[in-house]
Amino acid sequence: MLGPLEAEVMEIIWVRGAAFVSEVEEVLNRRRTSALAYKTVLTICTRLSEKGLLNHEKEGRAFRYFPTMTEAEFASSQASKATHALLSRFGDLALSSFVDHVAADPEQLVALRNLLGRDEYS
Repeated sequence: MLGPLEAEVMEIIWVRGAAFVSEVEEVLNRRRTSALAYKTVLTICTRLSEKGLLNHEKEGRAFRYFPTMTEAEFASSQASKATHALLSRFGDLALSSFVDHVAADPEQLVALRNLLGRDEYS
């Protein structure tokens, strides 16, 4: 999972496709009353690189950061990890809770039935 500032940085880079730290800093600071330092944004980008979410390439004296996966791929990966963790720890209780939740929402129930009807689940 991402912290709030990490999520903001990823959102900016996903929208732009790639960005320099200075560009990310500019966007972030337009949203704030108290400005973030360039070094803070650089640290966040470095951490996101270490987590495997960003890559970078040198352009002049700066680095351009770009995502290693789309936002949809990231969301799918996080959902898969969370599901695995819940099922590993809570097993049938997690499944029961999931079924109760889905059954309470007709649209989600239809979506689940459609997913279960796909060839890979048949």
